[in-house]
Amino acid sequence: RFQDTCFEQQENYMNAALGDARKSDVDAVFASIAENAGVFSNKLTKKIFLEKLHDWEAAVKPAYTEHKEALAYEVYGTPKHVIEEELLQETESAWNADAWARFLKKNGKL
Repeated sequence: RFQDTCFEQQENYMNAALGDARKSDVDAVFASIAENAGVFSNKLTKKIFLEKLHDWEAAVKPAYTEHKEALAYEVYGTPKHVIEEELLQETESAWNADAWARFLKKNGKL
């Protein structure tokens, strides 16, 4: 839910929206997105979310590792998709399951 809501609300955290924002301002935007996604509960409160947002082991290191892996596949922009360690060409992030199935079938991946 959170990832989908981030995508839907990306205009809230792009440069045009944030400008020269402080880290705490950016954190507040993502906390708001999480709230809109309905991810907060008794186990994961907004306070805990903000405390864990910059946790090296739980958040930063995994994101850093995934970013390095993407760069190794020459993913420098969007949309880019890697399946079975292969960077796929001419893909679109807006594709639904049927479009992906057609693409994968056409390219011998399905």
